[in-house]
Amino acid sequence: MPATMEKMLLEEIRALREVLERIEPLPEEHLVGVEEPLPNEARVIEEYEAEKKRGRVELVKLEDVLRGSETR
Repeated sequence: MPATMEKMLLEEIRALREVLERIEPLPEEHLVGVEEPLPNEARVIEEYEAEKKRGRVELVKLEDVLRGSETR
């Protein structure tokens, strides 16, 4: 790989890391109740809870999902 390509990739990775470091705390703040959920988030949470009560939500192990995608 040419050095210029490596340099461009490194710069892109650094920029992505910077963005991730800024947004990473946001979900945690919502989870611990520091901030109230946004209206669209509250709606999705309500929909999820309703589907869960109806038995339409099924938890699946990540390993099973990954195993299933390998066989395709």
